[in-house]
Amino acid sequence: MATLAMVVPLGLSALSANQANAIDGQGGTASRKPLLYKMLAYNDKIDSYQDELRMDFILRVRHNDFNPQCVPMRDTSPYDSVKCNLSFAYQFEGAQNPSHYRRIRYLNTISTNPNDPTGGAEQWAENEAEFFTVHKVINSGLYDFLAVSIEGDLSYMDTSKDPKYYVTGGYPEPLNVYAIVGQQNNTLSCGSSPWTSPWDYTTNDCTFDPSTISSNVQDRVANITADQGRGIKLYMGNCLGDSPHPQCSGPASWVGWDGNPPLYGGHQANWGMVTDYGFPIGDKPVPGVAPPKSFFVYWFNLRGNNSAGGICSTTNSYYYQWVGQKNSQWVPVDALTPKPVLVTGQKPAVNGLTSSWGLQYQVNDNTAYNVDPTDPKYANTTNVLFATDKDGQPMPAQKADGGIDFKEAKEKQDLDGYFKLVTWPVTTNDDGTQCKPTASTPEVTTKIYDPHQDGLVGITDDMPAAQKNTNLDAGWVIDTAFYKYDVPRPDDPTITNIQNDTDGSLNASGSVYTGNLDPVISGECTPSKDDTHPNTVTLFGEDTGNPFKEGQSKSSDDLVKSSDSWGFKLGEAVCKADPKSKQGGSWQIQDTNKLYPSPDPGNKYNSYRRYHAWVTESASGFSLTSFFSNIGTAYFVSNEKAPDGKLSVTVPHTINGSLPANSVVTFKGVVSPINTAWSSGGLGMTDSRMAVSMKQNAASDWTPLLTTPANTFQRDAAVGTTSSATDSATGLTLSLTKTTASTWSWTLTIPAGRFTGYNGSDETQTYTFQVRMVNPLNVPSDPASIERKVDMTPTTLALERYDVFQVAGKAYRYVNGSTRVPETKGTLVHITWPGNSSTDVVVGDQGSWQAVPPEGINQGQFTAQVASDDAESTDPQSGNFQGGNESAAVSHSLEFRPSNSALPFAGGWPLSVLKILVMLTLGLVGFVACLRNRQEIRY
Repeated sequence: MATLAMVVPLGLSALSANQANAIDGQGGTASRKPLLYKMLAYNDKIDSYQDELRMDFILRVRHNDFNPQCVPMRDTSPYDSVKCNLSFAYQFEGAQNPSHYRRIRYLNTISTNPNDPTGGAEQWAENEAEFFTVHKVINSGLYDFLAVSIEGDLSYMDTSKDPKYYVTGGYPEPLNVYAIVGQQNNTLSCGSSPWTSPWDYTTNDCTFDPSTISSNVQDRVANITADQGRGIKLYMGNCLGDSPHPQCSGPASWVGWDGNPPLYGGHQANWGMVTDYGFPIGDKPVPGVAPPKSFFVYWFNLRGNNSAGGICSTTNSYYYQWVGQKNSQWVPVDALTPKPVLVTGQKPAVNGLTSSWGLQYQVNDNTAYNVDPTDPKYANTTNVLFATDKDGQPMPAQKADGGIDFKEAKEKQDLDGYFKLVTWPVTTNDDGTQCKPTASTPEVTTKIYDPHQDGLVGITDDMPAAQKNTNLDAGWVIDTAFYKYDVPRPDDPTITNIQNDTDGSLNASGSVYTGNLDPVISGECTPSKDDTHPNTVTLFGEDTGNPFKEGQSKSSDDLVKSSDSWGFKLGEAVCKADPKSKQGGSWQIQDTNKLYPSPDPGNKYNSYRRYHAWVTESASGFSLTSFFSNIGTAYFVSNEKAPDGKLSVTVPHTINGSLPANSVVTFKGVVSPINTAWSSGGLGMTDSRMAVSMKQNAASDWTPLLTTPANTFQRDAAVGTTSSATDSATGLTLSLTKTTASTWSWTLTIPAGRFTGYNGSDETQTYTFQVRMVNPLNVPSDPASIERKVDMTPTTLALERYDVFQVAGKAYRYVNGSTRVPETKGTLVHITWPGNSSTDVVVGDQGSWQAVPPEGINQGQFTAQVASDDAESTDPQSGNFQGGNESAAVSHSLEFRPSNSALPFAGGWPLSVLKILVMLTLGLVGFVACLRNRQEIRY
């Protein structure tokens, strides 16, 4: 894992089809050609005897073209690294043999052991062989930015008799470095056209002519230093000519090679040191801290060893300053060296040493290290790298033991995470007087020998960029370090709205319910300051088979790069200026629901889709891309269908004139909601609600009975699961049973006391019961309803006659308190006579009823009662007879004589007597008629 954390704003194990198209270039957005993003540092001044190549830079490659785990750590075999899809070829001898190129191969220093995160940094600190490494893979949209360090060899001429090479400030030499991505073996050719042969990857050196790069590989080979325009300044390792006027290149700073000098790890720890996780010193590694003896400075001046008459011959002091990148610009590291630090006390090279060869035997003892100056080993020298303030106290990023805290330095100043030590010589005449060119030594220039005199030492925060570059170019870069380096990015966009039928603004959880399967997603962004180079927003929909990773909207410190989980590219839009936006700009892109490749089913109801977006700038030419935005989630809900029509209502009835305690009207049905509730991790949908209401047919308003709370209908509940839901407003409770994967049967019990207002009319006793489904957008379905007579008022029987000739009375109901209304015509009154025989009689007009005792019954007690007052007899919905209200029984003893009320003209006689009288009357009329007829015939 990169000891510089892998910055992964998102992740995928395999790119989606849409992503692959874009990265393959089919989308016209990703180039395969490697591109130098930034040359951070290299030793652009080289002593001919110490001709080493040291280089730190950021290389842009197409996303996933390079896998840092292509070989295990410490695997140095070229037969293995050939599959790594990245190498470099550079000019090995400069202008002396410009076609001699050397290949440098990959060394994996990215630890995959979570128990040993510092292992990769340690391996690089111990390296002395010719390799490049990638400290960190920084993903930025469709590209990866690789933090690369090279430690290689060069082979410039050591000496020459040609005076042109002995120029003060070094002789310019070319340095061309080619990056090759993709297939490595035989991509380049050795020789000159037409006599060329493939350059085998395992072969170190090649006579290479860039003009032989074939057209079919030009899209993956690039000269990454072509536009640097600086090359190398070659400082000759000796001086030409004799005293007192030798021609010398000038003071030089030792670059370090092998164990010279011995640093932490024993070798070149000073170049590209990775401090993200610290190093195993003391109790435990401290992230950001470079240990003592990680860095060094050593200056040598060959004029002093070539009897130059004492003019500018002594370099035993120097300045150094740590500088860092901030927004890709160089600034002093304020927590360490806000100003250049003067170091004195370095011992000059031993007199008589006329070349730089042999200095390796002196450098170890005469070098300045980052160490504790109070350590007895350094008690007799001031030649140490230890930064203090004006009061002599260590600077905030300077550890007491000499270590350097780059974490402290980065965080205090919000730096990018790359640091380099630049050093400038302080040269005097051998008598200690100021170094100045003379008429006899015009080649001795102060900008090379003592640049402080020309104001070329160090940089400050307020210094113009051009002056900063001039001063930094006047110095030598000897030590470099990383701490969580990242490239600058555009501001992340924000998703604020997913189209629905209302305003669509994301709620606190970042989600929206919508009935649109092809919603417009919109939000805010920061527009480009250059309208000709706009910032572009790209929207992605989640691949549910490879869901978004958490933490994708920020830099990741994962040791191993997680798999990509970008999702499917849905579209792009320019970030347009918008004065109403907090970020200054806005964007909108529609998910057409047509860009999800199989097996993804696309957007479906009772499901969801998550979205995120990034912004890519175009002004820099590098297509730098922001981290991902917040995640916006659309939960897709459809309008519900009317509930199943299998409804029933069961009405309770009175027993012996009274309703049983706790009597309820029972309303039952079946429902199959489309939108059901589920949850998974941080995701989850609520369900549609079921709303039950009723209305008395004589009334105009519906009375709400119950609305189910959220999450009543659980999608993942097992069949057979029972549950209940209570309406807090009405107190009613719904009982549910899941009968199939998508169907619930339900029962609602309504207390009988809720049915009031009966005034004797059927309209006030008839109710319509209704149920609707209401989706999460509050859109109700069509209703399902049932009409039902709710008759819970018992009959009251009153006896008016109770003799052996007839029993009779009235049947009525009490409504609205004491108001009496006649019982429904056709209601049966059941009479039980003495001896247990019985008679059923029908209630007639105005609730009257009557019965004649059977023959032979002339005494004893009878009982009258309405067993069921439901004259409809059957339930119109089910077709089944449900019975009615039972009245209270009334009893009385039969009397032998009729009551006064039954006497003639006082309320009526028994029916049998009336029949006899009618027959006698008819007979008498007939007899009289016959007599008259006979008289008429006689005459």
